Amino acid sequence: MLALRRLRPLSFLGLLALTAASHPPRQAPLPHRLTLRLNGTAVPVDTAYSRIEVSPGAGKVLTLNLIRRDAPDDPGLTILVDEFKPMPAVYRFKEILSAHVTEATYRVGNDVAESQACGVNQGEVRVTAVDTKRQILTGTFRAVACSTSAPKTAKKLVFEGSFRCAYEVR
Repeated sequence: MLALRRLRPLSFLGLLALTAASHPPRQAPLPHRLTLRLNGTAVPVDTAYSRIEVSPGAGKVLTLNLIRRDAPDDPGLTILVDEFKPMPAVYRFKEILSAHVTEATYRVGNDVAESQACGVNQGEVRVTAVDTKRQILTGTFRAVACSTSAPKTAKKLVFEGSFRCAYEVR
C-alpha cells in the first residue's frame, strides 16, 4: 500500500511530461516595427492601427499606411506601390511616367500633402526581405509630399522610415 502511494505522484509527473512534450513550443509573434520621421524629426507611429496590405491577383498593390500615435483618427501617411512583387526590390516614385505607380498621400488635421504635387520625386520604397510563409515584409521608405492645402506656399514634407511587420492580403 505504501509503495502505491509513492507511485501516484511519480505517475502524475510522468503524464505531465508526456503532455508537455506533445505540444510544440509556440512561436511568439514578431513585434511590429514601424518608424517614421517627418523632415528629420521622429514621429510616434500607432502600431495598432497602422497596417501593410497587399492586394491579391496578378497586378498586386502594396499599401503602407502609417497612423500617427498623436492623431489616431486621421489617415496619416499612405504609400501605394502598383505592380508589387513579393520579393526584395526597389520601387521608385519617379517611375510614375512608366506603367508603375508609386505615390504617397499625407492627411493629418488640416495638413494635406501628395507626392504627385511635387513634380519630380526622388522617393522610393525599398523592400529588403519578404517572408511569404509568415507574411512579413521588411524594408525602408522615403517619400516627398508637397502641401496641397495652400498651393501658393506649398511646403515639402520629407517622410522616411522603416517597417518590419506582418502584411494582410486583401
